[in-house]
Amino acid sequence: MRRCLLGLSLSLLAVASCAPVPPSRGNSSTGGQTSASGGSGGNGGAGGTGGSGGTSASGGAGGTAGSGGSVASGGSGGGSGGSAGSGGGGSSGSGGSSPDAAADVSQARDASDSGSKGGGGGTSVQTGGVTGGGGAFVTGGGSGAGGRTGSGGTSGTGGATGTGGSTGPTACSFPSAWAPGSPTYTTYSLPNPATACGYTGSNNSITNIAVSANYAAIPGQSPSNFDTSSRCGACVQIGSAVITIVDECPYDAASNNQPCANNPKGHLDLSTTGAGAAGVKGDPALKSQAAWKFVPCPINGNVVVRLKNGNSNEMYIENMILPIQAVTCAGQAGSRTSYGAWHFGSNIPGASCDLTDVSGRVITVTAGSTQGQNLDTGKQFPKCQ
Repeated sequence: MRRCLLGLSLSLLAVASCAPVPPSRGNSSTGGQTSASGGSGGNGGAGGTGGSGGTSASGGAGGTAGSGGSVASGGSGGGSGGSAGSGGGGSSGSGGSSPDAAADVSQARDASDSGSKGGGGGTSVQTGGVTGGGGAFVTGGGSGAGGRTGSGGTSGTGGATGTGGSTGPTACSFPSAWAPGSPTYTTYSLPNPATACGYTGSNNSITNIAVSANYAAIPGQSPSNFDTSSRCGACVQIGSAVITIVDECPYDAASNNQPCANNPKGHLDLSTTGAGAAGVKGDPALKSQAAWKFVPCPINGNVVVRLKNGNSNEMYIENMILPIQAVTCAGQAGSRTSYGAWHFGSNIPGASCDLTDVSGRVITVTAGSTQGQNLDTGKQFPKCQ
């Protein structure tokens, strides 16, 4: 498809025609019954008043039976002083003597759940009273002997180096015949783009280029003789802006694009957004504006291919770092058409294709199978040094 020229004034933009929490334990109601013979209740073996001290969950101090009178039965409460739980139960100090210290130790263990012992919070007895002054003193088990240090295994050998993956940056160059002349610019828009290079998009936004709104048309002899179509997909830099060539500015008599005819080596017809990003005016009479030059495209992603609608023997190639200069699919050399697609003698869906860019670098991709559908090839040329 073709696009037409733009406006020639600074302000004019020409339109181209082409382009759980665990529950807390219950409180002990009492710290254990005072033995009938245990002496006065105040001092006697009532692990007593302290027995209700602290919830069993925290194993609160279970009351000291220290000064109590002797308890004949050893006192089931503070007299046995069994301290339980991590809270450190009541100490049995000088409490009543117990006829069966081992039994008291057992009772102290049981107190963790029932709360019947004063201060029985935890499950393990940490310090019982000494024999004769309460429960037996329970000590922790002896430390086990450390295991023998194992000998190290045999060092493994490294795996084989994998193949594939993109190579590092390589040197890039552009054909010397492409060197631009003195710059001039016009501007145009593509509300419903279908460009001479085959790029598509909508609302002045082109797909599969470096910056979707930054595009340009380059002068060409005519719509049927796009003699500069080899620049399709090339990026140019103006100031700090990068702009992709996606279209032709034909300058034959019928097309009447005079600025392109006047300066076929140095003129560009820019998108209005691209011109703004570059800081230039769409007025070919302005001769002292920033020059443009060809640069590698700072694209993202992989090369994209697309079979032409209605032609399974033609393919567009887009989103590459440098323009493509040659294509071979299934052993057939392709030729570039005036509308940007590469043409082959027979159909190529699913064929293996070698793509060569203008710097002579080659990658191999697979053609798509559906007409009009973009296909991410999963391949990209190396970056340029």
